[in-house]
Amino acid sequence: MTHESPKAKVLPLSSQTSDEGVLQVGGCDIRELANEYGTPLYVFDIETLTHQATSYIDAFTSQWPYGVEIHYASKAWINIPLARFLSSLGLSFDVVSGGEISVLRQAGVSLSRSAFHGNNKGPQEIEEALDAGIGQIVVNAHDEISLIESIASELGSKPKILLRVSPGVDAHTHSATTTGLLDSKFGVSVANGEALEACEEISASPHMDFRGIHMHLGSPIFGTEPYVEGIKVGSQLIKQLADKGILVSDFSPGGGFAVAYTDDDDPPDAGVYAKAICETLASEADKLAFPPPKLIIEPGRSISARAGVAIYSVGSRKEIPDVRTYVAVDGGMSDNIRPAIYGSKYEVVPAERMHAVPEETVTIAGKFCESGDILAENVSLPRLRTNELIAIPAAGAYQLAMESNYNLSLRPEVIMVENGNSFTIRRRQIYEDLTRLDVTHGVDSLINTRD
Repeated sequence: MTHESPKAKVLPLSSQTSDEGVLQVGGCDIRELANEYGTPLYVFDIETLTHQATSYIDAFTSQWPYGVEIHYASKAWINIPLARFLSSLGLSFDVVSGGEISVLRQAGVSLSRSAFHGNNKGPQEIEEALDAGIGQIVVNAHDEISLIESIASELGSKPKILLRVSPGVDAHTHSATTTGLLDSKFGVSVANGEALEACEEISASPHMDFRGIHMHLGSPIFGTEPYVEGIKVGSQLIKQLADKGILVSDFSPGGGFAVAYTDDDDPPDAGVYAKAICETLASEADKLAFPPPKLIIEPGRSISARAGVAIYSVGSRKEIPDVRTYVAVDGGMSDNIRPAIYGSKYEVVPAERMHAVPEETVTIAGKFCESGDILAENVSLPRLRTNELIAIPAAGAYQLAMESNYNLSLRPEVIMVENGNSFTIRRRQIYEDLTRLDVTHGVDSLINTRD
């Protein structure tokens, strides 16, 4: 018999607790998974991935009859098997580098309904994108226009172009992840007329197919008002362009949709975001008399975050009377740097004693040589034992994507689970992987000449 898990709000949708109090995800016992694959271990729940993807597709397509594309933000985390799976659900992709383009090409995913973003695309990356048949390139700055035009001319290509605009809207999120303000490296300002000028320049080019505008306000955004404000600013630009005979056929309000990292978080669901975005754009199109454009939506963390759970083994313990108790685990900032750089908060669950009564307040520390290597501060847990398993939910976005080999640690295994079955989608690194790129012949020759 299984039971609903505590922390069900942040754990994957398939999460249950066994009679013995062990966390189960996708019908798989976490203790058995740890025994088979080792720890740290990242577990992705197929049910949650599927639900989140279809929720965004259904929510927007049902409320916007003028065409919708849902682009998964690959920067949240991508690899070949995940790309294939998400593509099978009907998602397209948002890419920001030649590396992400390469992964999608190796996955056999068509890039014709994907968009190439980024604030400093290199010439080689642009060539690779065009060679891959990228659906759109999102221009971030004025000087990017001439670069893309030159490369497209040489290749005999005519890429579809969206201009990323800066609407001057405060998304009320972390300063490091706010991207829609005037003072940002992203986007061309609407307020000073630069965006209008850039759109006109792109539209006039024989080597670029101007399709519309894009904005991204920040992440995570827990309310709908920033989208409403951003769409109103963008709609004014669309009207200005329409008056000049320039049609905006595609419009993207970006992504940034929030997820629950803790029990205190209360993000809107996909339907709430869709209602606010679609109703606002429809109202503005009617009021300003421009044709409703196709919508391009870019969820990343809201697709993958809740689907992922990080599993760690408890190691050492350090009690400082009247100050703090540290409990260290076998991962940390190399696989999850978000708490260190953003102050991100997470829930922590005792994966083998889900119904145990909390006995103490502890700080979960990583194993790395940094005082800032902290995964969770001041969390209430039963007294944890050495080798006991803990789980950190909402681990499927911007953790693995930002991981490192700091202290020459090994990157963890990543698996998928469903209906009691599990399979690896990325193997655990081995020591040989750490030196696979090392080239020694130059220094060996130098040493030999000195002997």
